Amino acid sequence: MNKFRNFLSVAVVMAGTLFFISCDENNDIEKELESNGVVVVNEGNFGAGNGSISLYSEDSLKIANNVVKNANSGSEIGSLVQSVYAHDGVGYIICNASDKIEFISMEDNDYLANPETDVSAPRYMTVAGDMGYISCWGPWGANYDLPNSYVAVLDLTTRKIIDSLDCSSGPEGIIAVGNNLYVANSYDTTITIIDLADETSSVLKLNAAPLHFANDGSGSLWVTLGSAFKHAAVHVGLQEINISDNSLGVFVQVSDLSGSGKMAIDGSGENIYVLTAQPYPSTATEVFAFNISTKTLGNTALISGENFYGIGVNPDTDMIYVGDSKAFAGSGKIYVYDQTGIMVDEQTASIAPNGFLFN
Repeated sequence: MNKFRNFLSVAVVMAGTLFFISCDENNDIEKELESNGVVVVNEGNFGAGNGSISLYSEDSLKIANNVVKNANSGSEIGSLVQSVYAHDGVGYIICNASDKIEFISMEDNDYLANPETDVSAPRYMTVAGDMGYISCWGPWGANYDLPNSYVAVLDLTTRKIIDSLDCSSGPEGIIAVGNNLYVANSYDTTITIIDLADETSSVLKLNAAPLHFANDGSGSLWVTLGSAFKHAAVHVGLQEINISDNSLGVFVQVSDLSGSGKMAIDGSGENIYVLTAQPYPSTATEVFAFNISTKTLGNTALISGENFYGIGVNPDTDMIYVGDSKAFAGSGKIYVYDQTGIMVDEQTASIAPNGFLFN
């Protein structure tokens, strides 16, 4: 019996020692990555309140998970971390199912203020001047439609919602270019263009559902157009918008554009990487490269895999990041590729990595 007790005591001590070593090691990684790490947005499971943020380093090929939770005494962020936007050292965490915006320091991941909860189903954010603009779906209608969608206006100084702007149904991607705010109405086939000088608006009509934007820095804005289960496949793809007069430019069909319409542009503005997905029940997903200069899409996929859920490109290194949801069954993965599509690293993130932010 004494031998057993001694063995048990040693085992407990060893387990405790390994736990503290593991914690210390994770803390060291977090400190290393806080200033220059790539932010990985982990959506989490619906209703579980387990959305999170990870940090990854291209230099050391290390990842630290749950960095916001760890920096704030174990406090969970909330349900469905839809996106994160960074501006002037502040991270704005958009929580869709929790109907809130959390504010963190991009330097040490500490919370900076109480969350702003005067939003309904927020999605994505952009900044113009001293204001943030957040696309909000609003509450569901009786027919599973979104009749009360809007753009929330956030005062960046007070961190309070001070106004709302009208748009159409299901605003998703949102971007400010010059004095104009572009809002992709994903439950419609329109883009609302709001003049921020006087808040007047106009509507740009399309042939399918607009989802996300990319600004190539050369006078064109690109938007992904999805089917929303009702638009013809011939209208699904990439649409160019001429910023000078908001006229439509080139359209390039992209077969099997993923339902989310996610894409990422490289730092030089030369290539857009588009995420595609085979129809359900297939889990096959691919990334295609679109060359902006030639306005041509690659004939074959640059990257292929299963359950791709998020995409990003580091503007400084042009490394391509892909998030793998693993079908929301446990921790997801992130994969890092060079521009030729060769994988250079993979890491285990948290649940459903859906996007990336590069400081």
